[in-house]
Amino acid sequence: MPQHVSLRPGDPSWVGRYRLGGRLQGIPTDDPIFIGFAPDGTEVAISMLQGDWAHDAAARDRFAAEAAVARRVPPFCTARVLDAGVDPAGPYLVSDYVAGPSLLELVQTRGVLHGHDLEAVAVGMATGLASVHQAGLVHGSFGPEYVIMGADGAPRVVEFGITPPYGTATPAADMLAWAQTVAFAASGHPAETPQDLDVLPARLRGPVAECLEPDPENRPAARAVVRSLLGDTDLRAGLLAAGSRHAVRQDPRAQSGRTREPAAAAPGPQARASARQAGLHQRTRFSPGRRRALLIAAIVVVLVAAAGIVHAVTSGGSNPGSDRLSASSRDEKRPTPSATPSPGSSARTPAAFAGSWAGLVRQPPTDTYDVTVTLATGATSGTVSYSGTNFSCSGTLTLTAATASELSLSQGIVHGQSDCENGRVTIKLTSAGSVWFSFHSDGPTAAGRLQHR
Repeated sequence: MPQHVSLRPGDPSWVGRYRLGGRLQGIPTDDPIFIGFAPDGTEVAISMLQGDWAHDAAARDRFAAEAAVARRVPPFCTARVLDAGVDPAGPYLVSDYVAGPSLLELVQTRGVLHGHDLEAVAVGMATGLASVHQAGLVHGSFGPEYVIMGADGAPRVVEFGITPPYGTATPAADMLAWAQTVAFAASGHPAETPQDLDVLPARLRGPVAECLEPDPENRPAARAVVRSLLGDTDLRAGLLAAGSRHAVRQDPRAQSGRTREPAAAAPGPQARASARQAGLHQRTRFSPGRRRALLIAAIVVVLVAAAGIVHAVTSGGSNPGSDRLSASSRDEKRPTPSATPSPGSSARTPAAFAGSWAGLVRQPPTDTYDVTVTLATGATSGTVSYSGTNFSCSGTLTLTAATASELSLSQGIVHGQSDCENGRVTIKLTSAGSVWFSFHSDGPTAAGRLQHR
């Protein structure tokens, strides 16, 4: 969940004319996000941009030009870009601070959306992406963790890019991710066949199916999706304004805000590892890393889809006492790597999965920790490691099935068996070129996006 935490040693006290009050954690990005205060006291979000935006005068000019474009994104279901500049700490963007849980957290903690609430969120997300695309930009890594559920009942798209479309970051890729995110909001788990679209209301089913088309050229634009979802709505005030009006949810349970940690909090969100035995759930604290943790569900409409699938998970409770990751019991005999199934006779790692992948993984209700996976082209196995403040473990991943877009593997822990357990791992390519990692066992599922190192 996006939350305030204290500034870290070495963090600036001011960026430009904005006084910093803490960091914002829970929105996956490589760029640190600070909570700041404008001169008039307005609370804002400040993203410090990595890279060589301020490398020389030409780079600074390009940054100023592209930030100016971002400020022209219409304020319909988006967090507006308010200001930009270059500070000794680096280039920065200032945007609206939207108080509320992410769609990811909302589904994890309160369950899937239905009826009007589901349709409202779908309209709002499409409206936000249409606003970004209208300005000539793309989001590039859209998913439920980039949708903040505002206190007014409407979703806001946050952390969209300030550069024009390039590579795999295209409006069509954003719309694929929109469809995946709608499916996640409706089901909370990946849909593996076209029949799984039946969980969607009739008016959502068609646009979602069209945006899941493997050929990007066959996917509709965001504005077309908004218009389709609104139907015969009066558009005299404009399409995006109408979409914004229809994006308001009715479910009062969804009107919760971000939590704020006290000023003395540690420089990372609290996290819990869950263990089950006779209804007893045990708790520990971890220190998460800085990579994307995306839990978006996907629908595969053809046997080989170019786009990947992402996964959201159900949660279990926890109470003080354990240092285990998804463990069933301290006293339970731990499975050994030798207990993992052997790979399928034809299962080999495709070249698209080769390399080292790292990122932040979440486990309901609030657990977060770092995961690194290493795979090689043509191999039948790889390695995996987990790390947190109070634990670390590593082991092997044995391939059991493989397609062009998805791997199924069996996890066997070699080091740290008292902290982590064996289970099943799924790794799926996403539209942005990263992979979606999910770990399944008897406890709550852990999942998140890993990026190629």
